[in-house]
Amino acid sequence: MRIYISTRLIILLQSVSLQVDSADTWRWKLETSSTFSVRSAYSVLTSESAAASTVAVPTIWHQQVPLKVVLFVWCLFRDRLPTKDNLLRRGVITLDSRMCIADCNSIETTNHLFLHCSTFGSVWQCLLRGLGFSTALPLGVIYHFNQFSWDDGAVKDRRTILQVIWFATTWEIWKERNNRLFNGKQSSIIQVVDKIKSLTFMWLKEKYPTLSLNLHAWWLSPFSILGIG
Repeated sequence: MRIYISTRLIILLQSVSLQVDSADTWRWKLETSSTFSVRSAYSVLTSESAAASTVAVPTIWHQQVPLKVVLFVWCLFRDRLPTKDNLLRRGVITLDSRMCIADCNSIETTNHLFLHCSTFGSVWQCLLRGLGFSTALPLGVIYHFNQFSWDDGAVKDRRTILQVIWFATTWEIWKERNNRLFNGKQSSIIQVVDKIKSLTFMWLKEKYPTLSLNLHAWWLSPFSILGIG
């Protein structure tokens, strides 16, 4: 795979002309001043064309979630992650390398990896059982986000917690996929779920001071401990 990536980079760099007398600089194309601003980044992330989905825009820009994870989910919703089917379309890998790392005999697409893989998809089932939910996984990640975080009649804080759990789950699935692909190491599904619980707990502690309680005690009853119906 590295050979194909190197070849691709060489082709892309052939048209680049280096200027030895000029210093390298960073340019932010979304501002006329070429200087980064949170306002312009927020604007492009929440624009109708960038979201390209039925997800409510404010839920993508989530205050309890680190910016790098927000950007990751934004790419996920737009199908811009370097999954194997996307790399194949770009000519980075060959047909022989397009299969899912979990050895499930399926092509690695966004929806397959995060939802329907027999290995990674089971992460959701473990989480749902822990939350006391039962539901079928929809076809796409955007529909799943809406389904997972929407609880009819639920208070805002309850939806917030569900959204944060969703962000943490997709993030940990992606990290686990990369760890298996690039490092040849893997965690069990139970270990991945434990990482999601810890990550969710850490992200929510600032908003909910009562989460200073034991992590496992909180996860046994994530809503009632916070007084959320």
